[in-house]
Amino acid sequence: MVHMFLPLIPENGPAKDFFRRAISAGRLSHAYLLIGPDVEASRRFAQELSKVFYCAEGRACGACAACAQIEHSNHSSVNFYGPQEGKAVVDIDCIRALCERTHYRSSGLEVAVLEGAELMTEPAANALLKTLEEPPGSALLLLIAQSTGALLRTIVSRCHRVYLRGREDLGPPIPASAQEALARVLEPGFYAQADVKGWLGHAFPDEEGVRPALRRLLHGVVLEWRGRLAGLEGGAMDDALRRLAAFLEMRSDLDRNVSPDLVLERLFRTLRRGV
Repeated sequence: MVHMFLPLIPENGPAKDFFRRAISAGRLSHAYLLIGPDVEASRRFAQELSKVFYCAEGRACGACAACAQIEHSNHSSVNFYGPQEGKAVVDIDCIRALCERTHYRSSGLEVAVLEGAELMTEPAANALLKTLEEPPGSALLLLIAQSTGALLRTIVSRCHRVYLRGREDLGPPIPASAQEALARVLEPGFYAQADVKGWLGHAFPDEEGVRPALRRLLHGVVLEWRGRLAGLEGGAMDDALRRLAAFLEMRSDLDRNVSPDLVLERLFRTLRRGV
């Protein structure tokens, strides 16, 4: 049965194994924070995971009546929440509806999935925090976020964090030249060398200029850090996520024409000391 758990999701093996073990051992937490760059992949994972608790075969078979109901969003015990149409945030009305539903008297498990958790307004986040601090016994909360940077740390700390890989993570491996460059920049004292920008041009000779070469290096750093997340938990994952968020911000800064010198300095400071 192990190899058939969540059969409709071929990727994210570590996350699947984690939930399989937790469910088998009866050690499921009341709240999980599903973190990953691919929103659609995270939503799909949450949907398939929800099926496990109602599936006739206990594995999200995708063929039974309960799986079909969840697939078509009409299962009474599985509800999805997120920004309302036309809004860019998750407001307090959305969280109130979620909290009221999870506190319903029910003979079985209630599953609530919150999409775009990092988009919660402050009042919404505080309302959710109360439910996380005093969780109802028959509810499972699945929060979906691309990163933890905009979430209250108290919310993050009260959820078990699980990283989900996205399509970008599952793409081609980092080229050998980029791997060598990544290993080089991690060496102690590397940034103190005389000509970092010259080295960058040598490491990526097919790129014209410092900015595209630096962006390519950052892309490799992002993929490297995402690859490390699968085996991390707790504080180690939180630290890696903070670094990853910083690397993604640097990549965006380059696209906004921030000076490559400033981005380089922050990159090496982050690699050496953390965010």
